[in-house]
Amino acid sequence: MLPIIANLLQVQERDTRLLNLQRDLKDIPTLQTRARSQLSDDQAAHDAAHAAVRDVEVKMKNLDIDIQTRQNTIKRLKDQQFETRKNDEFQALANEVKRYEKDVHDLEDKQLDLMEALETTKAAEKVSREKLAITQGHVNEELKQLDERSANIKERITEVKAERASMVAPIDPDGLALYERLSKNKMGTAIVVAENGVCGGCHMKLVISTLASLKGDKSITHCEQCGRILYFA
Repeated sequence: MLPIIANLLQVQERDTRLLNLQRDLKDIPTLQTRARSQLSDDQAAHDAAHAAVRDVEVKMKNLDIDIQTRQNTIKRLKDQQFETRKNDEFQALANEVKRYEKDVHDLEDKQLDLMEALETTKAAEKVSREKLAITQGHVNEELKQLDERSANIKERITEVKAERASMVAPIDPDGLALYERLSKNKMGTAIVVAENGVCGGCHMKLVISTLASLKGDKSITHCEQCGRILYFA
């Protein structure tokens, strides 16, 4: 094997590592988004449960106001009863008092129903809050691991780039330029093994002259089909 090909194979191996590391680093934001999306269903369920509690509380508050308003009316009507001297007016006021007292009774029944509903909705809210907290913990841990993974990948990329730089330093510039041009055009695989008379890149059978050039091992040999640099294992 020509020394330049041996050196370029080392460079290609580092380039393959860099490509894989950069691909992994590019995937990190997608994984982070996917992790955060796990919260959406639990967050929506908790928001709905909290809204249900608030709805019942508002209804109870409005009911309290309605009861208090009617009780004030009852007190006013009774005061008017004591002030009137007419029997028919007194009776009319008494009927009004009864009507408002019935309203209060009905509202108090609704109040009891709402108290039960509030207890139920608060229990549901508590369950949803606990579930959300558990999911949040899992997501936080996953995001932490992804952050650590991102940092490790960046560190490894720096190391591999340094290794590559030291490897390309002694390589002939023309040979390096040839490799980099082929690597760009051939999706990172510029140098491939020739095995059983077949190119390891395009998997086409090599002609006799190409195999002879490889055996002579005096110059860089290319596959006549795909143009990749060939070597014998």
